[in-house]
Amino acid sequence: MRAVLADTETANEMTREFSLSELLVHALAMEYEAMQSYKELAELMQQSGNPEVAKLFAKMSDIEAKHAASIDEQLSGFYLPNLTPWEYRWSELEAPENINRAHLHPHMTPRQALSLALDNEKRAYEFFADIQNNCSNERVRELAADLAVEEKQHVAWVEQWLDRGTPAKAVKADQTLATVS
Repeated sequence: MRAVLADTETANEMTREFSLSELLVHALAMEYEAMQSYKELAELMQQSGNPEVAKLFAKMSDIEAKHAASIDEQLSGFYLPNLTPWEYRWSELEAPENINRAHLHPHMTPRQALSLALDNEKRAYEFFADIQNNCSNERVRELAADLAVEEKQHVAWVEQWLDRGTPAKAVKADQTLATVS
């Protein structure tokens, strides 16, 4: 990895090219970050008296854990790069689904928490979509496309919850999330 990049175009090209194992390692790190972020949001919503929204975030944490397990299975047989935190090639300083903890507070509303989750899911989708659209390796593009579809589904769920208004209606109306394995 070059210490200094000549221009933005070089930086963008560098973030788009991944080997299959590099993409899987990045995806696994993202799933673990998302799992932890949703767990924190669930605890925060429970503590602030919003058990319905806490259930939504706990379920999302479980879904992210299942995604991580699936990716972990796919990693079997691959040479895995041992990346230090600064070697990950995120488009921002941290993983796309790493929640901005500066925005967490005990008086956070369900809408604020869901908005943070929506921002995370959109960043994750954009990360994978960018790789899908710009990587030269076909297998990497296919995997990135699959991962982008998962993240797009998460975006849709969170947008639905935000559109539904009250947390209780969101929990009762969401049959899709209840059937996710």
